[in-house]
Amino acid sequence: MLKKKIEFHNMDHSTPLEQHANQKLEKINDLLKKDEVPTPQFLEVWLKALGQHPHHSVEIHLKTPQFDLNAHDEGNDLYVVLDNVIDKVISLLKKHKEKNIDKQRKAKNEKRAFIEDDDKYTLS
Repeated sequence: MLKKKIEFHNMDHSTPLEQHANQKLEKINDLLKKDEVPTPQFLEVWLKALGQHPHHSVEIHLKTPQFDLNAHDEGNDLYVVLDNVIDKVISLLKKHKEKNIDKQRKAKNEKRAFIEDDDKYTLS
């Protein structure tokens, strides 16, 4: 189960922005379920507005039992920045999945090579 926490810094709470964030975060949740990644313990989203000029920042921290992912982006349009950060997290999740698949393949190949090598030295 994905526990989400969305925080607004230096700005008022915006229901439409929170709904947009929740809708986009479902992509991450679906990817985690589909790829059998361990259930995340926590997902934090920080939406920050800088008061002196129209510049916004979004940070996402995804914490799971096996790994932590962090992504950050800045820009003028908060909705675009949020979409970019979520895309970054999805990209990081896919990279993590590929890395695990490569590790499993390497371990299987090493085990197979060891077994085949061991079979050469068995007495018949």
